[in-house]
Amino acid sequence: MRSVLTWLGRPLPILAAALLLRLAAAWLLPLPDDFAQRTDSGLTALHVVSGEGYAHDFYGWRSDAPLQAYMPPLHVAWITLSLVLPDPRLAHSAQQVVAGTLAVWMVYCLAGALGGPLTGGLAGWAMALYPTYVILTTVPESVVLLAACLAAFLLLAWRLREKPEAGRAIAAGLALGILSLGRPQALLLLPAMLAWLALKRPRPGRLPRLAALCCFGAGLVVLPWVARNWAVLGRPAFVSTNGGRTCWLGNNPFTTGSGGDVYAGQLATYLGVPRDPSWLEILEFPAGYPLPHGLEAQVAELPEQDLERAFYRAALEYARTNTGEWLALEARKLLSFWWFRPNLGANPQYQDEWTAVYRLVYAGVAVVSLVGLALSARGDGWRRWGLLYAVLGIQTLVYLGFHVLTRFRWELEFILLILASFAIARACQRAGLTSVGPADRLAPMGGV
Repeated sequence: MRSVLTWLGRPLPILAAALLLRLAAAWLLPLPDDFAQRTDSGLTALHVVSGEGYAHDFYGWRSDAPLQAYMPPLHVAWITLSLVLPDPRLAHSAQQVVAGTLAVWMVYCLAGALGGPLTGGLAGWAMALYPTYVILTTVPESVVLLAACLAAFLLLAWRLREKPEAGRAIAAGLALGILSLGRPQALLLLPAMLAWLALKRPRPGRLPRLAALCCFGAGLVVLPWVARNWAVLGRPAFVSTNGGRTCWLGNNPFTTGSGGDVYAGQLATYLGVPRDPSWLEILEFPAGYPLPHGLEAQVAELPEQDLERAFYRAALEYARTNTGEWLALEARKLLSFWWFRPNLGANPQYQDEWTAVYRLVYAGVAVVSLVGLALSARGDGWRRWGLLYAVLGIQTLVYLGFHVLTRFRWELEFILLILASFAIARACQRAGLTSVGPADRLAPMGGV
């Protein structure tokens, strides 16, 4: 049994399995010819390659005056890269396969550093075989790319913690900056990472200098895009201007809190129309989503930043005037994010037939990862694993403030795989199935 567990920790079989499975998925479930038209990032990329600039027509409302900083640029650049190559569909499939395989490698390294060789091997195999990540290779969404970027940041942050050096601090900052161009709220992880470094015992020397270098690395990536937005729009703007509408999607009288899904009865009440008998209980409005009252007359004319603020104001006004209802909505959003949203599988973007399997697999992972979470926090282990806790907590709070989608959780789900692998590794150790080596002596601090 020990020889089997030793073999599980070898990286080459893990990477080979990950690559072959993703190649097989890409072959059996090829991307559609119109894959770029399936996402907002893809639509923006189509404008870029056609020479129309970095533009988004805001779902038809701004065809004559398109928004110029609506989408975060990372996934737009990822799709643009595919579109400028001779065979865009093949190129994008190859990009997805490569990013997915690299994510497996980084999760293997991260889990091994945190919990020891067996934890690394188990997490690597889990990441390689996990049906969600394999199938998402064939979906033109940003999940695979962003999961790889998050894993890269966490791995580089860990290496900075191990050996606090200037180069490693800049590398961690650069990785965080790249991630922030896909998920702007990732910049909140910068203070979390610095606090995590400060919690190490003994505390790293020259911590203020390391903090400055991390900020410098992140700024090298983020600030040029912020400056571009400012120059194009004529006023200060952050990474993207889609935050207001995203906040409205999850904070209004008719939303389920999950994407464009709405409750039919509440929607009819909001619109002041009778409910159509043919409507299902939950409807999807991916593009023709109702605007806040009074905004329809201004949506085509407002400056981009003012339009974003109008959505924010409407969402906040709903939360302020309907506090009890909004708190109940937040509770539903929390359940939808970490368990299952009401309409999972209804979006034709995903293969509905695998959602039942996904529910079963995820339920097992979630339960075991809770055990791993408790074990990792024992003793001084929370200092070691603290950055992973911060990622889960910060991202949860951000999405509760906006809206939740299962694919947002998929970007983080590899952390649950790491925690579950750690729990299994501890069980193997207690059963005497693993030999005691240097990595195993980290057990009191949260490593196996």
